[in-house]
Amino acid sequence: MTIILSCLLHITSTLTKLHYLAVIPADLHYPSVQVACLHITCNEEKIYAMLSIEQSEGYDVLVHNEIQQKRSFMCSKFQVSPPAGGTEEVATIKLFITGRRISISEEKKVLIHRLGTGTFIQTDKPIYKPGQTVKFRIVTMNEDFIALNNSDPNNNRIGQWLDVVAQDGIADLSFQLAAEPPLGMYVINVANGKAYSSFSVEEYVLPKFEVVFEKPIHIYILDKTFPLQVCGRYTYGKGVQGGMEVTLCRKRWSLPSPDKSDLCKSYLSQTDKMGCFSTSVNLGDFLQVSSNFRDSIDAMVTLKEIDTGVQVNASGNFFISRTAGRATFEEANPYYYSGEVYTGKVKMVDHQGRLMNNTNVYLIVNYKGKQFTAMFTTDNSGRAYFELDTNAWGDNPVSLEGRFLPQDPEYVPGTAGVVYQNAYHFIQPFYTTTESFLRIVRVPEILPCGKMQQVKVDYKIDPRDLMHGSKHMTFSYYVTGKKGLILSGQKSVWVGLPSMMSGHFFIPLVFTSDYAPAPTIIVYVIFPTGGIIADSAPFSVSMCFKNKVKLGFSEEEALPGSDVSLQMQAAPGSVCAVRAVDQSVLLMRPEKELSNSVIYGLFPYIYRSGYPYQVSEDNYCWFPDAQQPDVFTLFKAMGLKILSNTNIQKPRECLITTPKPYMWDEIRPFLQTFSMTGTTTTLGITTPMPVPTIEEKVRKYFPETWIWDLFPIGPKGNRNVTVTVPDTITQWKAGMFCTAENGFGLAPTTSLRTFKPFFVKPTLPYAVIRGETFVLKATVFNYLPKCIMIQVTLAESSNYQLELCKSCLYTTCLCGNEAKTFQWEVTPTYLGLVNITLSTEALATKELCGKERPFVPARGRTDTLIKPLLVQPEGVLVEKAHSSLLCPKEGNPVQALVPLKLPSNVVKGSARATVSIIGDIMGIALQNLDQLVKMPQGCGEQNMVLFAPIIYVLQYLEKTGQLTPEIRDRATGFLCSGHQRQLLYKHHDGSYSAFGTRDEDGNTWLTAFVAKCFEQAKRYIFLDDRNVRDALSWIQLHQLPNGCFESVGKLFNTAIKGGVDGEVPLAAYITAAYLETGEMVNSSVVQKALGCLTQALPNITSTYTKALLAYAFTLAQDTQHMKQLFQELDQKAIKAGGQIHWSQAPSKPPSTSTWSQPQSVDVELTAYMLLALLSKPVTRADIATASGIVAWLTKQQNAYGGFASTQDTVVALQALAKYAALTYSKEADLEVMVTSQGSFERKFHITHKNRLLLQQETLTEVPGKYSLQAKGRGCVFAQMVLRYHKPPPQASVTFALHITTELVNCNSRDVSILTLHVSVSYIGRRVVSNMVIVEVSLLSGFILASSSSTSLQQNPLVRRMEMSRSSVSIYVDQLSNTSQTYALKLEREIKVTNLKPRHIKVYDYYQPEEQALAEYRAVCS
Repeated sequence: MTIILSCLLHITSTLTKLHYLAVIPADLHYPSVQVACLHITCNEEKIYAMLSIEQSEGYDVLVHNEIQQKRSFMCSKFQVSPPAGGTEEVATIKLFITGRRISISEEKKVLIHRLGTGTFIQTDKPIYKPGQTVKFRIVTMNEDFIALNNSDPNNNRIGQWLDVVAQDGIADLSFQLAAEPPLGMYVINVANGKAYSSFSVEEYVLPKFEVVFEKPIHIYILDKTFPLQVCGRYTYGKGVQGGMEVTLCRKRWSLPSPDKSDLCKSYLSQTDKMGCFSTSVNLGDFLQVSSNFRDSIDAMVTLKEIDTGVQVNASGNFFISRTAGRATFEEANPYYYSGEVYTGKVKMVDHQGRLMNNTNVYLIVNYKGKQFTAMFTTDNSGRAYFELDTNAWGDNPVSLEGRFLPQDPEYVPGTAGVVYQNAYHFIQPFYTTTESFLRIVRVPEILPCGKMQQVKVDYKIDPRDLMHGSKHMTFSYYVTGKKGLILSGQKSVWVGLPSMMSGHFFIPLVFTSDYAPAPTIIVYVIFPTGGIIADSAPFSVSMCFKNKVKLGFSEEEALPGSDVSLQMQAAPGSVCAVRAVDQSVLLMRPEKELSNSVIYGLFPYIYRSGYPYQVSEDNYCWFPDAQQPDVFTLFKAMGLKILSNTNIQKPRECLITTPKPYMWDEIRPFLQTFSMTGTTTTLGITTPMPVPTIEEKVRKYFPETWIWDLFPIGPKGNRNVTVTVPDTITQWKAGMFCTAENGFGLAPTTSLRTFKPFFVKPTLPYAVIRGETFVLKATVFNYLPKCIMIQVTLAESSNYQLELCKSCLYTTCLCGNEAKTFQWEVTPTYLGLVNITLSTEALATKELCGKERPFVPARGRTDTLIKPLLVQPEGVLVEKAHSSLLCPKEGNPVQALVPLKLPSNVVKGSARATVSIIGDIMGIALQNLDQLVKMPQGCGEQNMVLFAPIIYVLQYLEKTGQLTPEIRDRATGFLCSGHQRQLLYKHHDGSYSAFGTRDEDGNTWLTAFVAKCFEQAKRYIFLDDRNVRDALSWIQLHQLPNGCFESVGKLFNTAIKGGVDGEVPLAAYITAAYLETGEMVNSSVVQKALGCLTQALPNITSTYTKALLAYAFTLAQDTQHMKQLFQELDQKAIKAGGQIHWSQAPSKPPSTSTWSQPQSVDVELTAYMLLALLSKPVTRADIATASGIVAWLTKQQNAYGGFASTQDTVVALQALAKYAALTYSKEADLEVMVTSQGSFERKFHITHKNRLLLQQETLTEVPGKYSLQAKGRGCVFAQMVLRYHKPPPQASVTFALHITTELVNCNSRDVSILTLHVSVSYIGRRVVSNMVIVEVSLLSGFILASSSSTSLQQNPLVRRMEMSRSSVSIYVDQLSNTSQTYALKLEREIKVTNLKPRHIKVYDYYQPEEQALAEYRAVCS
């Protein structure tokens, strides 16, 4: 507030002087409307005042006026001009005041910066199943929360969408997941908005219920007991009946040992009717006088639903508080006026957060090395008001401490010591040249939007500051918010009598979204002497929006299949996006809900205070009392530039100049960059009167997302829409946001419970194998107050065989608040989704239930539902890919014929096929950067096979101008996570190995691989140079005197170990790696290595080694040896059908199969030849040869863009990227027609614009013959993928695999525990194998026992294990002809009979074509 004093002219020797004060925000946002204010007092003549802003392209006048009044207070709005240069510009504010005897000018710097935008992404769910549709919305808005309709100006892809234009600010998109997509985390990336959202794709079954800890809320260490209450609740709110086991543990900081165990206690009980277990826990059982225990109790709970056996686990952690109470200061200023009373409050709460009334508070005051203590008592609000005399303080800093006790209690060993959290406050003297003061009373709580708040201002005016006895003062105030200077005003107070020189007044303020979340008000007074007093106060305002939005349902509870009204309120003309999702989904994967704080968080700069560093007015020198607050400090903290000739700032003399770097205002922007980021009602049921029978609806609609729609709101600002409730008995969570011309609005989440007082709920597995028998359990719940006679029926179907339980009754009494479970044995006979139909009916019968006649409800008399079950085929999955690079020449179409043939032993109904079309040979790999090879991913080399190809793809896209910000962001995200993961496999000496420090030494080959990849990745992400330097230094330490390199550590790929070529392959690989990192050819390490290779060259016989040498000599620009190797290898090239490749076993005839059958080593050596060919000056003949090589390589690609194994994938993608960059052309316009001999026909169009868009279609005729025809200009990559199941092959020439099974009781048909003994040995051509993966498919309903997992990991040859819900992968160092046996104990989790055989697969990690498969069954061997 500003106090404006009238300046009365009197006959005096002292003439008053004109005083001015101008303010303008220091940070001006473009585009926006801002405010500048000019305040003049004590004017004695006609003057002209002008306030202007000057930019590089001109200036604008903000305030221009002729003033004759003695005082003037004016504010003017102005439109901010765009900054020169596009993003920001430092502009100059100039003030001129001229008159007959006056000429004043002053200028300050302000920053103009272009407004940023904020983007958020909303998906309909956080988790999806394969084949489901992902729905998502994208909204981009400015800081006024106005949604923008602009498209992506660079035509960048948003997911798979080009030129997305939002309608009414909302881009509403969706895409269908493939039937067999890679499982895991997916990312939606918006390029310009720099927004990300993730979701996961998993195979899951929605949880039936959740387990929550109701109590304790907290634990206090001096309590003797604490309450424990754990409840299981269905999503529709009712309690779960079942057995509950709760374990509480207070754990040690160190690992427990037999003599030093954790403090644990377990509880076993049945839940009560509310689904809860409650007890009182003796805290003494968990207290020991030892610092070795953590100050928390961990809780683990398991709730098993009665009859069905469905089990849900939950965990919790409860902090043991030693804090007996907490004190905080309220309404306490950060500064004081010397000589004036300083006031404030201390709030006291106990260990439970309850206000402490009538409690003593000890206030410790420290200043100038002195200390005194005053005692106050809290009132009924738990607050103690205090007043402090400041006369003795002088102008010194003062610290205040609010304490519970005069001194901290001493800790007594052997007791549970408690602490008090005292309050601390630091205050400084406020610099002023007057004897007056004013104070704004602080409001500690968060204020609501739209409600008037009376801001109280206390003042005390010293007559000496008035000079000639003014009779009134005018208080002026400014209020700032997120949009800048928002409000200014004045308040006049009469001070004609001495008793009126002190007092208070109120300023009414209504805070809106323009102010939120942190407005500040300032009040100031300019005296005739030029003295000025001021105070400012920040407020916290709830995060609100101009568009007031409300969402609700006409009912809080509805029957499944019934109609309810969706009620929406918003500003007229709004478009509202509504989402309603099953709460069960959110139980599986809690998500970050869209909230007001999330939206405000899109604009972090609205929380900024002070001046931008570009226009900072800091003095970078040291002076006494440098931090003493003054009027200038208050305005600066509000972000207001102030131009004034009043005494706003304490005079400061710079005594010692200090360096400028690392000042806070300069580093603040960088720090800010990194800081971006319902009611359930209980149903009351009364007995209905008899009504005519109503036809019951069948429950078969069980969506996970119910509502996902955009609704326009009419001119009245409301809309009601009738929606049909799904058939799921659950709680639906609904939310809504709206956009309109007046801005964004967000409704609180609302709920609708779908419920029937009597219904059936089945328990189904996620999937079973065709022919297996599982026990289908269906639980019928009766929440009526009376007994009913029910009949439960499972409908028969040709898709499954049904067998009734011999001892089960399917017609029985079910009384109020009871549940009964019924079961059938079901054997599916059909593949795919099979519908299970269950019906339950309340019968009208004269048979009594106990002593009462069964009740028949008028509504909901029957309940019928249909649930789908996924039935999978028997046997092992076979996946085949046929890839074609189709390049029409001179306008002539090019054609490829692909017959989809199936073997005679194919599992009936298991065949499916797809065709994929993309305009770039790197496109499929780009789509699957994290899934290039379908292998386990658990060691340092597997991590690098995901890391390295990303670099090659980025290099290719960058060279060809296709690297959009969104692709770069996605790819560098993979690089960053891969880089961090790879550091887990680093040794202290800088080397790397497959399993990190679990290996005794680093590995020479892998270290070279990592070094070259890290060096190449530095262009795209931050990497510490030391990681590369240390790796190369370690390798150099192991360079032998002859220039070759010692093979250190475990190297699993025997091809690189050398075999007949000794150490040469490793030396060639490392030499090439050094050169790829940028090492000079004339460096000593490279020269010595080349000497080794040159000397060994005459004796080399292996085609693989020669190809590796050809690449190394090409990089070294050794033309002589390069030509020699090219001539030798050209003679070994296998050329057929326009394709060229090389083979380690050239005597083997070329494959004539339609499908890729890559030999991993052949792919790798052929790729090295392509790299060598393209790493020298390239001729037309080289391009022709390279095209033949690429034609062969692309045919070997798998369905994910990779190849057979890891190293062949890395080298081949590097070579293909190099070729693609060399032959890239923007002239692409092709039409691809895919037809069958039957009725299938599909046309694809490929242009330069969509060349990276993967277009995919399911082929409907399998088996069948298909034709792919391409015409137009350019090349297109086409791939057909055929998948089917068949029995595992019986013969293997590389591995001997033998399986024995052991049951607890061989005569029992009820198998609950099965032990597998897997014996495997290598019988191939080499002495030992490479690293081997033993992959065990688990029987339906079984999991690996934890004890078995532990014993396997202790096996010296087992390097790692990976487990999923359906398989276990065991990494084995290597195998020889000596058999190794591994024991796996399997335990039944869900009962399934007629178990189909499952298979065990053993394969060479580097040459997966070398494999063995065998079946096992749940029988004794």
